[in-house]
Amino acid sequence: MAHMNTLAPHVSGSTFGQVIIDTIADLRERSAKRAVYRRVYNELSVMGPRELADIGISRNNIAEIARQSAYGL
Repeated sequence: MAHMNTLAPHVSGSTFGQVIIDTIADLRERSAKRAVYRRVYNELSVMGPRELADIGISRNNIAEIARQSAYGL
């Protein structure tokens, strides 16, 4: 159960059912963000050097751009 605290912070007084609902919502949000990361990363990865240069992206920056798109970091 240690993972529950990292997925959905336990709020004092919340019911077990609410903790489960919060955890599921958090998992869905994380899954959606991972999907955005994978989509952006894959779309940029298949581009050739000229296509990437046309949009001002270096191949070395693909992972960072995907991370920013998905997680806003």
